Amino acid sequence: MTEKEFLSQEEIDKLLGGSDTGGVLTLEEKDMIGEIGNIAMGSAATTLSMILGRDIHITVPTVREEKMKNVKSDFSGEQVVVSVEYIEGLEGLNVLVLNKKLVAVIADLMMGGSGEVETEELDEIKLSAVGEAMNQMMGSAATSLSELLGITINISPPKVEILNFDDPSTQFPPVTDNPEKDVAVVEFEIEIEGLPKSKFYQVISADLVKKMYEYFTKKQSEAKGSEKKEEKKEEKKVKVEPVEFAELKPSETRKTEVPSDKLELLLDIPLRVTVELGRTRMTLKRVLEMIPGSIIELDKLTGEPVDILVNGKLIARGEVVVIDENFGVRITEIVSPKERLELLNE
Repeated sequence: MTEKEFLSQEEIDKLLGGSDTGGVLTLEEKDMIGEIGNIAMGSAATTLSMILGRDIHITVPTVREEKMKNVKSDFSGEQVVVSVEYIEGLEGLNVLVLNKKLVAVIADLMMGGSGEVETEELDEIKLSAVGEAMNQMMGSAATSLSELLGITINISPPKVEILNFDDPSTQFPPVTDNPEKDVAVVEFEIEIEGLPKSKFYQVISADLVKKMYEYFTKKQSEAKGSEKKEEKKEEKKVKVEPVEFAELKPSETRKTEVPSDKLELLLDIPLRVTVELGRTRMTLKRVLEMIPGSIIELDKLTGEPVDILVNGKLIARGEVVVIDENFGVRITEIVSPKERLELLNE
């Protein structure tokens, strides 16, 4: 058998599912960051869905490892880069790279548009709107990450900027201070309801991935330990005996009454009474376009009773009347306790 017929150690490792490309991250660590990214970005997608009013689906990500110095060459043209720094719980920079078309679509939907944009140009107002969306999204993602790792995590407000990767002078955000160090590049695919799919990327240092993995495995171990303790508690035999209750003797029931002198102390407390004509929801774009003479359509029909609220709580309904030169309300219905409870649960 010749030397070429033998497998090298590197080839053996690859066949056995070991380290692939000689990177510093193990397969377990890559799987972990992919799973964490899936859950955290899923939470962020839910937040974005509420902001845009459309269903959003993010696929399970793929993870690759490469040198920091090579990351810039993965992208071309102008891209929107969002940088978030961990300021508590973890240390490091979390960078998202999104193409301008995707960001223009998000900004257009936030401004009340259809999402079918003709230009990718982003002005200051659109970037500000997207920055606020990213702030809420990354906040949700950080909360999910905190639960997964079992630590308190706080992040800085996202920094949103447009970088031209065709410009040789453009510097990628410093995910790591050493260009020779490894980073994890996590690739996601996002689909906004009614619009084409798009991709975006997350870049974090391999050191940060390893720290996350350390917290992740620690929490998993603690969870398994708790399960074993619960199993031992269930297995422990206890002496069970029937309970004997003393016989209850009938007693006189007394009606609780509030003394009139104490009740009178409450009668002069001022309460805020509000009459609500109706409600509606408007996009930010419509609010900004309002001028004197604009008409706002409410959710109440003509002649429908108005709501009467005391300290913000619905207690009655009535009809609007005119008393001399002032408006007034004639009460037509007192809201039942059952209905009040249902309204509180909405």
